[in-house]
Amino acid sequence: MDTQIYPLLLTPVYKDYIWGGTSIPSRFNREPQPGLCAESWELCDHADGMSIVSNGPREGTSLHDLLLEMGADLVGTASPTDHFPLLVKIIDAAQKLSVQVHPNDDSAPVVGGEAKSEMWYILDGAPGTQFYAGLVAGTTVETFDAALEDGTVQNLLKSHPASPGNLTYIRGGCVHAIGEGCLILEVQQNSNTTYRVYDWGRVDAEGNPRELHVEKARQVIDWELDPAGATPSEPIVDGPNRSQDLLVTPYFRFGRLNIETPFHVTNDGRSFHMLFVTKGTLTVATEGGKETVGAGTTLLLPASISEYALAPEEGPCEVLRVSVV
Repeated sequence: MDTQIYPLLLTPVYKDYIWGGTSIPSRFNREPQPGLCAESWELCDHADGMSIVSNGPREGTSLHDLLLEMGADLVGTASPTDHFPLLVKIIDAAQKLSVQVHPNDDSAPVVGGEAKSEMWYILDGAPGTQFYAGLVAGTTVETFDAALEDGTVQNLLKSHPASPGNLTYIRGGCVHAIGEGCLILEVQQNSNTTYRVYDWGRVDAEGNPRELHVEKARQVIDWELDPAGATPSEPIVDGPNRSQDLLVTPYFRFGRLNIETPFHVTNDGRSFHMLFVTKGTLTVATEGGKETVGAGTTLLLPASISEYALAPEEGPCEVLRVSVV
């Protein structure tokens, strides 16, 4: 095994959008950030944000350069090797996000954007916290336009409780918004295309509203789309440990591991594995090296790591795992 292939830690890329909060650094024991910390891009190879390796022999290397060097050894044989297929972020919504939509694979070329289907895993949300996904039955272009005109778009949105551990899949073309008080892990296609249609009357410090993109949004909204919730697989129990796929889409696979004793994992090389620790302290060991990390830490395991071991330290761990199909 190449000793330079090991569990990779990545420097987060923080975004200070107007609706953001301040809890990501404090909650996850990270360096304080000035101002708002709306998003932490945990895994990204994009013009708007780039992950940099922060540990071991590859320290200082960008994810994009690593992909150019390693190719399928990093990303796996199931993905192209010209760019990383996914973008993973933490979202801290102190205020509601805008009502928005992303293009899907078919509509993205029409509007000149990047396709984005995504999923949300609720890390935390106070009682009564909501998110919005999908339009109520019978919504048409005409009724939607009328609601935009009189500021009642929220009446056309389907609301859902944002309880910790809940998961939803937001396909491209689905109108959606994240409610205030949500802390979310988002997994998405590698895209930063968003078309805002309504921003709750919000203005910036100078009193200016944010730009809306109603015309492009009309072209990409799927008026018949009914978002489907995740259908978890049956958990795979290995003694006191449990592994479960929560969502499998054409773009990503998302699962949860509950680990109480050392746990051995194999990988067939078709995909990288990204791990996000939600509870406890975890040691991840490979032939090339090991890392012991706490809650709120993201690790990237290159696809060429054919096996690795997970061991909880000082009590059980909960780990979220992301890969491609």
